[in-house]
Parts: sequence; C-alpha cells; structure tokens
Amino acid sequence: MPRSAKQWCEHCQKHISQQRANEHWAFLFNPYTTARLPSGSTTASEAPGNYENTEYWNEPFNDEEAFLPEDNHLPNPAHLQNIRAWVEDGDEDEDLMDMDGWTTRELDDKDESDSEDEEEDFDWDGFVRRYCVSSGNLSPEDRLGAAFEQEASAATLAEYDLAICRAFAYKLTTHTTDRAFAKTPYAFPRHPSQLPLPKLDGIRSRVTALSGVVPRLFDCCPNSCCAYTGRHADLDTCPYCHGKRFRANGKPRKQFTYIPLIPRLQAFTRSTDMVEKMQYRAREHKHKAGHLNDIFDGTTYRKLHRRHVHINHTPLPHKYFEDERDCALGLSTDGFAPHKCRKKTAWPLIIFNYNLPPDICFHVEHILSLGVIPGPKKPHDIDSFLWPLLEELSLLARGVCAYDVLNNVIFSLRAYLIAVFGDIPAVSMLMHMKGHNAKSPCRMCSISGVAGPDSRTYYVPLNRKWNIGDDDGNNIIQAYDPHSLPMHTHADLLAQAAEVQAATSNMQAERLSRAYGIKEIPALSFLNSLIFPTSFPYDFMHLIWENLVKNLILHWTSDFKGLDEGSESYTLGKAVWEAIGSETAASGATIPSAFAEMWSFWTMYLGPVLLHKCLGKKYYDHFLLLVKLLTKCLQFEITTEEVNEIRMGFIEWIQKYEKYYYQYSAGRVSACPLTIHALLHIANSIEVMGPLWCYWAFPMERYCGSLQPAIRSRHYPYRSLDRYVLETAQLSQIKLRYNVCEELKLGPSKVNQPQGSSVLKSDSAIILCPPKAQSKQDHLSAGLVTAVCAALVTRFDSRNITIRVVRKHFQSAHVEVWGCIRQVDSEEGETIRASHVGGIASEDSRDATFVQYEAYVDLHARKKNHRRKMVLQQFYGQLERIIVVSFSDPDACRVLRVSAGEEICLAGIRSCKLDNKQPLRDVDMYFYSSTGALDVIGIESIQCLMGRVKNRNKTGWL
Repeated sequence: MPRSAKQWCEHCQKHISQQRANEHWAFLFNPYTTARLPSGSTTASEAPGNYENTEYWNEPFNDEEAFLPEDNHLPNPAHLQNIRAWVEDGDEDEDLMDMDGWTTRELDDKDESDSEDEEEDFDWDGFVRRYCVSSGNLSPEDRLGAAFEQEASAATLAEYDLAICRAFAYKLTTHTTDRAFAKTPYAFPRHPSQLPLPKLDGIRSRVTALSGVVPRLFDCCPNSCCAYTGRHADLDTCPYCHGKRFRANGKPRKQFTYIPLIPRLQAFTRSTDMVEKMQYRAREHKHKAGHLNDIFDGTTYRKLHRRHVHINHTPLPHKYFEDERDCALGLSTDGFAPHKCRKKTAWPLIIFNYNLPPDICFHVEHILSLGVIPGPKKPHDIDSFLWPLLEELSLLARGVCAYDVLNNVIFSLRAYLIAVFGDIPAVSMLMHMKGHNAKSPCRMCSISGVAGPDSRTYYVPLNRKWNIGDDDGNNIIQAYDPHSLPMHTHADLLAQAAEVQAATSNMQAERLSRAYGIKEIPALSFLNSLIFPTSFPYDFMHLIWENLVKNLILHWTSDFKGLDEGSESYTLGKAVWEAIGSETAASGATIPSAFAEMWSFWTMYLGPVLLHKCLGKKYYDHFLLLVKLLTKCLQFEITTEEVNEIRMGFIEWIQKYEKYYYQYSAGRVSACPLTIHALLHIANSIEVMGPLWCYWAFPMERYCGSLQPAIRSRHYPYRSLDRYVLETAQLSQIKLRYNVCEELKLGPSKVNQPQGSSVLKSDSAIILCPPKAQSKQDHLSAGLVTAVCAALVTRFDSRNITIRVVRKHFQSAHVEVWGCIRQVDSEEGETIRASHVGGIASEDSRDATFVQYEAYVDLHARKKNHRRKMVLQQFYGQLERIIVVSFSDPDACRVLRVSAGEEICLAGIRSCKLDNKQPLRDVDMYFYSSTGALDVIGIESIQCLMGRVKNRNKTGWL
C-alpha cells in the first residue's frame, strides 16, 4: 500500500503524515476538542480533525484492555506551550482554509516584537496551574473556548449557503435521482443577479464542509462476515469465509461506513432548541414511586444513579447521570432486506437519545444512525462492526469537551448506553447467544429446552413430565414453576461465556455453547452501564405481532408445523375464515384512517368481534385474556400493581395454552417455541427497563421503511444506503449548527390550518374545518333549536337562566354550522367529521363520524321530589352537526352574562342504543343495534374518535 507524503509539523518539530499535520494545524480553531480514536480506518475526506494512531488498536480482541483506552485522549495541558510557540512562529498572513476553499479566516496580524514582550510579561506556567483543574477532564484550552463557542453557536448561514442546503435537502428528502436533479437549475432558474448553484459534486462538498460530519471507512469482508478492526485489523483474508480483503490494485473490496457519534452529540449541546428538549430527563421527568412511565423509572437506571462509572475495572470520580446534561442512549439493530426479499440483508445500527421527551424521542429525524452493515449476509462477528462505537462510548463515559449554549460554559459531555434491543435474532447476535439452537435457549433464564422433531431446535414447555432424561441420559426437571424461573445473572452469564471462550478445542467450545446458550464474551459486556441480560429485553412487537398472533391463527387453521387439533377442537373451517376475512375487509369503510392497519390492530380490535361465537368458548376466553394483557402492556404509564397483574396473567395464559395446544404431548412439543416462553419475562422487563414502548422495535421498522426509497441501484444497494444515511446525518447536523430547521423543512408544518378553516376562539386546540353550511335555516329545525337552547341552559345553569330566556335571545344570535373539527393538541391531530353537513362520502373514504363522549346524567330524573344526583357517564354516538353560537346583542350579553363575540361550540350527536348484554365490556368494546335520541353537548365533551366493525347484523365498538 502506498504511503502518504510526509509534511513538517511545527508543533511536533518533525516530519509527520499529512493527516496528522492537518489536525495539529487546525487545533486552535476547532470549536471543540476532537475525540482521538484509532486510525485503523480511512476517511472519506482529507479534512482536518481525523483520528490519530494509537497503540492499543492492534491489541488482541479478547483482551479487555484492548477495548477501553487507559487515558481520556484529551489534549494534555502541557502541550499548551508548544502550541502557543507554534502559533506565534507561524506566518502572519497565513489563512485558514476549509477543505473546499469556500471561506477563509485570517489570523490576527501581530508585530513580532509585541509577541516577544508578551512572552516576557505573561506567566504561562502559572496560567496552566491556575486553570488545569481536575473536574470534567477539561484542559485549559478547552475552558477558554466558551467565548469562541458562544460566537460560533450564533453563526448563521450565508444566503448562498442556505440556497445550497435547500437544494441538497430537496434532493435528499424527495429521493431525486442525480440525472433528474441536474435538470432542476433549468426548470427553476435563479435570478440573474444571483450566483448559480454549483453542480451536485460541489453541493455535496460544501454540505460536508458545513456539517463537519466526516465518516470513517473500515474495510470489511465482501460477504460482511466481519470488519477488519480489533483482532482482525491486520488480516488480509476473512477468518470465516476466507474471502480476500483487497483487490489486485490494493484497494479494499468492500468498506463499512461509520458515522461518528461524538460530534453529533456535541452539536446537540450547541443548539438552544435541542438543549431545551434534552432537559427532559433531568428536569421534566419526575419519578413517582409505584409508577413506571419511562425508562428512567426502571430499576436499571435507578441503580446506575448510585454507582460510580468504571472503565477497565477502574472507578472514575463521577457517577452515572450525576450531571443534568449526561445522555442516556439506546442501541438497536435489525435485518433489513433492500429488495424486500430475505436472501440479502443489511443491518442498520441506530442510537436513540432518551434525554429527549417521549413524544419525539423515536422520531426518525431524531434517530442517530451510526451506519449500515452491508450485506448480502448477516454478519458473523458483529462486534467488529461495533468497534468504533465502543471506542466512542469509552470516551463518552470519561467525558468529552462540549459547549453548553444555555449556560455559556464548556463542560464535560458524558453519555451512557443503557438499553440494547431488537428482534430475537438481532439481540442474540449482539449477545452472542445461540437462541433456539441451544439446550438453554432463553437469554433471560436457564430453563432447559426439549429437542423437537428435527432435533436441531429446542422448545421450552413448562410441563414436560413425559421426558425422563436428556440426550446424555441425565435426569432433567420435568416441570418448571413459572413463578420462580432460574434467572440468569450478569456474573453467571459472562462466566459461562468465558468458559466457552477458554475451551481448548472447537468441539469442546461447541458443546459448552450448546449447553449454556452463549458462544463467547460479547464486546458490549465491556460497557459497565449494561447489565446482562436485563439490559437486552425481549422486543414486544416481534414477540407478539410477528410470532404469537400469527402462530395462534395457524393453530386455528391447522397449519402450525403440521399439528392437528389433537384432543381439542379449536380449528375453524374454511368457510368461517372466509367470512372473517370478508368482514375484516368490510370494516375498512367504518374504521377511521387514524387507526393502524396491522396485526396489532386486528388482534386488539377486530379479532374480539370477529371471533365471537366462532371459536369455542374456552378458546375465545383464552384469546380475550391475551387481549386484556396486551392492553395493559401497551399503556404508556403503568403501575407496579398492573405489572404484577401482567405477570400473573401471562402465567395463567401460558398454562392454559399448554393445556389446549401443547396438550403435554411429546409429539406436540413444537407448539411451545421460545416466543411463547418469553411472555413470562415481559413483566420483569417492565420493572427493570420501564414501559414496553421504551424499547420496542416500531421505531426501527419505521427507520428501515425510510431507507427503502433511498436504494436507487439494484447492483449497488449498499452504496446507496451508505450515501443516504451519511447525507441525512450531515443535513441534520447543519440544521442544528446553524438553527435552520424551519428553513430546510421544505414544507408546511404538520399541524397546518386548512384553507377556509377557523380556530375556535374559546379553545385554540380546536380548528373548525370545511365544509361549512351556507344556510343555517337548512339545519336548525325546531327540534334542534330546542335541544341547542337546552344545552345552553345547562351551560348557564349557575346563572338561573330559563330556557324561555335563552330561546328569546337565540333568535338574535350568530349561528354557524360546520362539518368537521380537528383537534391539534398533538402533531398529527384528530379529524372528526359531521355526518349531516357536506356532500355524500365517496366509496373509498372512511367513516370518521362516530365518537365517544361524556355527559352528566341525573340518576333521580324520573323520581319526583328527589334531589338531583348528577353522575358523569360515557356514551357513544354519531356526530351530526357542529354548531357555533355567539351573542353580540348588548341586551342578550347582559342577560345571559356572556362576552360579546364569545363562541360557544356545541356538538349534535345521535346516541347509540347499547345492547343489554355486553360480552366484550372488559376490553372496552360494545355492541349496539340502533340509534337513539339527539344529544347536544359541549364540543369539549367529545373524548375520542371511534370505529365500528359490522358483525352479523350488529356493530362492535372499537
């Protein structure tokens, strides 16, 4: 491999590489200290700020010290003298150019004699001693950077740079091809007085310079078995598939693009908007005993608070999360098929920032992508791809230099990885577990598996009394108590991994790994913030919607692994399933689009209605028990009492499942896969890691969906993914560094006000949307006017105003009738329509007119001479009209005691008559057969939008 040219460095007083010379040259002008990482990689640019070589890069992979450097690699204060001398001896008229020569910044001119005088008068050694304090691992030059950082954080993009970024954002967000983008200057020419935008290569170059995000490129196996890092750094062939690392011309055959994490976290602290949002963990979230509403309420986070940070078994003076600005991170990965086929997969690595509020924490724009492990195969050694992340997390555990824009101080930024999640194959790969191929297949407990008919997969029924011994003739436990499973501990699991790794032969290692379920020491175990295995919870999404529910349906259709119904009778006929399918399809017209169309929706809402009286009673009750448990699990806030109910409920459900479907038969043991057993660990995961939404895979699936349109080439899909992920990170960095989020959004806000709409004056969270009735006389019948006046009387009840007085002044009131409202108390908002205002709905539209509402009811209404007893009750009905009433007549305002122009918004709802028998009341679903009287209530009494499912002449409420 050819060596790069050497260059004389005034700082080092010797010839060094061009890369390191550039780094020293730009040191004083770097807004924050560069975290120096090993250089076993090549960069995509020759920009200054790349990482230096360190000696520990080539240490053995299984040596603990190889993962974590012994010093923090921040600049030594003693170097200040050399740096000062280097700057003073530099050329006076030297300019500091960025990598593409777009901007220049001249050094201040100084007279040489003045520099000499300053050196005599200034006590540099005393300055170093005074500012070299121990807290925060910050050097004096870092602490002096606050003034510069304050000025830099207020920097704005030039208009020309902003135009470049807009063009770049347009191409990136619309996935425009390079050829189509080249035509945009001709389709949308700039004004003759404006400079033309550069071509695409120039735009990309400028964006890289503005963002400061420079990727690190690591050579990897052509089949993605491993990356050439750590113990593989000096290899020329893959140790797994024996593929060659280099081409004949000396260039690598394939590379893994890693996007550094530290610069992006540092950029967060320099953005006022982002810093305010990231205060959620320390200031907004309040732990309440007995309640779990975030990952910070789990026992893992609570225990970390009381522990000192350890690196390489060495305790550091600071504790976890003792600084309000410390970041809590989560890591996730999953297999992603670029062409929607499972033959070739790529593996995105993404980071979640738990310091952000829960409502935006998992948004795609806030996900920090580290890169995509290229396919076509699943990585054999994923630790080699995680190597650069482990290095950065080691530095972040000690603290890296960052600027707090709110307090205008330089501080030591720290971040800790506290959760790792994904589906079972992904987490098994990260933990180096064998999964269902091991005799101990569960990563949470050491329950022994039972070999299935294929003898390669192990199943985990609780009751296996028919089994008298294992393959070696040893007696095994014939029944496990689900209340006290043999749980794995951090120490025991890693001790087993060490024993496997210390095996003297491959055969012995395979035998031990098959017995223990773990293959070797995972690299993530060197992060002291992770606790094995509790920091790796089971993913609820894949566990339930991708496995459990589908397997139940396969049981009901006799298609589950060739098993019939045995001694039970739970199979549904083909005609029944065709009817259920037709009713599921028909429900699309009565289900608002606000509801998700997926397995979860079918299970929670459609299944209980469509399976009613189709399944046998005990199987249907068993299914309803599952729905109740899932409803509790999906709550955003959950109490410890509900966690105990979930624990006991899943124990009951699994015991009945084994009775109905497994039937305690050796020939049916395949009915008890690991995904059934894992339900027993859901309650424990909630206690340890918080509610399930904190670590489920929905954000990962959404992120993978955003990558799909970025693949422009079937021959080079991984290059397309690398470029898209990198450019997305660069665009996000520019938005933060220059506060141009709105300018680069390239579109209206999600909560935009439709044309012809009006914001309700009494409640700004409600927007009145078209259609609007042209004539109120067509809608205000005598009966409706009476109902409206009666509703106004209840609103004026404390003022002793009769319905006669209200009816008198109602004639002079201003009345508007609307056909749609939109609640904008969230990003998306909820749109509810009125059935009697506007045209007839088209065939492909959805019915969004049924609502749930609350109203006070007098329990003694039919009892004479009884005092009123008002009770708030829930009702369901169809919204017919939205009526807005305001009074402007002075006499009416005086009598009714309302302000002139005050808007009173009422809803006319046709109530539904619920049946007396409600078999689904426990899951909040109700049957009705007809509609009843018209209720006119305040618009604020509407609770939510509802959907309906038609089922044999009845309608099930959702």
